[in-house]
Amino acid sequence: MVTYDKRLDFLTTIHSLAQLNFSVVLSQISQTEFLVMSAINKLERLYNSSNYGISNIADSLHVSSPAISRTITSLENKGYVERKIDKLNRRNTLVRLTENGMTVFENECNQIYCFMNNVVNRMGEEKLNELFLLSNELLENVEKEIKSREKD
Repeated sequence: MVTYDKRLDFLTTIHSLAQLNFSVVLSQISQTEFLVMSAINKLERLYNSSNYGISNIADSLHVSSPAISRTITSLENKGYVERKIDKLNRRNTLVRLTENGMTVFENECNQIYCFMNNVVNRMGEEKLNELFLLSNELLENVEKEIKSREKD
């Protein structure tokens, strides 16, 4: 049986990981702006299209549309994204990275990759592989527990 202290350590570690602030690695945009730009880029690559609505971006990040809209406005003011009205459905606003936005995003990705390489090198490949295996097992068990609670 897992002790109370171990369960508390586990929750504290998970919370600490979720609270990490990567903005110190970024030089031109905030962490939130990076996440939104990352979601736009991912949607573009997944679906081979350059225009996505705010609701698509919000869904991919599990965040509210108004929160995404505020971040999009900030990115738009910096010239990193542009909005346009969907010709097929005028109620939708489509968003895409500009050429300048893509350049900034790629530069920030390079900064994060360098940071992550340093972290990974400190851990070592064996520990990292073990972490991935355990993380995947943990995720599977969390998903099973969530599904069992949804049925109740």
